[in-house]
Amino acid sequence: MDLYEYEAKKIFAEGGITVPPSVRITKPEELAKVHFGFPVTLKVQVLAGGRGKAGGIKFAKDLNEGQELAKTLLKMVVKDSKTESLLVEPKLNIKKELYLAVTLDRERGCAIFIASAEGGIEIETSDTVITMPIPNPYHPYVGRELARKLGFTGNLLVKVADVASKLYKIFEAKDLDLAEVNPLIITEGDEVLALDGKITVNDDALNRQRYFDGWLERHTMDLSERERRSKMIGLNLVELDGNIGILCNGAGLTMATMDMVKKFGGRPGNFLDVGGGSDQEKTLEALEIVNDNPECDVMLLNILGGITACDEVASALVKFIKKYPERKLVVRLRGNNQDVAEKILAESGLKLIPDLEAAVKEAVAQSTSVTKKPVGAKA
Repeated sequence: MDLYEYEAKKIFAEGGITVPPSVRITKPEELAKVHFGFPVTLKVQVLAGGRGKAGGIKFAKDLNEGQELAKTLLKMVVKDSKTESLLVEPKLNIKKELYLAVTLDRERGCAIFIASAEGGIEIETSDTVITMPIPNPYHPYVGRELARKLGFTGNLLVKVADVASKLYKIFEAKDLDLAEVNPLIITEGDEVLALDGKITVNDDALNRQRYFDGWLERHTMDLSERERRSKMIGLNLVELDGNIGILCNGAGLTMATMDMVKKFGGRPGNFLDVGGGSDQEKTLEALEIVNDNPECDVMLLNILGGITACDEVASALVKFIKKYPERKLVVRLRGNNQDVAEKILAESGLKLIPDLEAAVKEAVAQSTSVTKKPVGAKA
């Protein structure tokens, strides 16, 4: 779950990282309630990156200019992400910009610092980027070593190291995938402030991170209706422009199934990973979501039963096909309780195809011979 900048900076402040004073507004007239004086910076609050390049950050010298800018900014869409609000901050005098982030390095199997003595846009093209593995348990010397590598000494080394240590503690405590400050600025008075912030919370940690209870819904507004429904029940759906609805358990299996569909001339209508522990209820919800896509002519279900039991999936399929008897459905199940699943499906008239290539070819063949939309599909 990606957070808005104002949410990330609230978390930074709670973790002891200094951020500029700010006010969030949703209407231009609310700018009159901002009391830290002009000039100010107006920043669109979107979940997409690249807002600076898109013109989503503006400066206003007085209230009239600020309100006119706010009218335009509140209507902005950046990479299909609608502006949720504006964050208003004082325009600061910046002596130096840095980049600082904590994320996971899956190859190393640990968290890492990513930092640069340069901040701002297109940091990924900079040749000054430093990466540093973070030991567990964490020790403050790691932050000091990072600050030294960035070229700091004396009081600024201590301040930058302190921000790095606090950023890692936030990352660890909140189960984040990413905690990023870009830029981390040094003012003319040698204050170190997080001028911008980006946080990505690990989706699998939301159930145990009570801090984020109720946050998910307002962070799915840029998704389609079906993608939003999926997100809210813990499913990972990406809609595509094909007519074969694909349901698998595991991202790798889903991608491999999509590749095979394309190889045999079919067009995937979606990516849907139902997860490794899907029960009957969750499988039914996934089937309903794909079925609701009016462009979906055939559904291809490819499940490898491990944690997920094949008979649970089969029972869901039987209930589903009773509700939508005209739906074209191709089923491939392998693994845990496969024999039981095959009997359940046979009794309902559904055929189980154990071989993946055969199942994919069957789905592609059915998708090219459709003469009408199946009953039950919704817009």
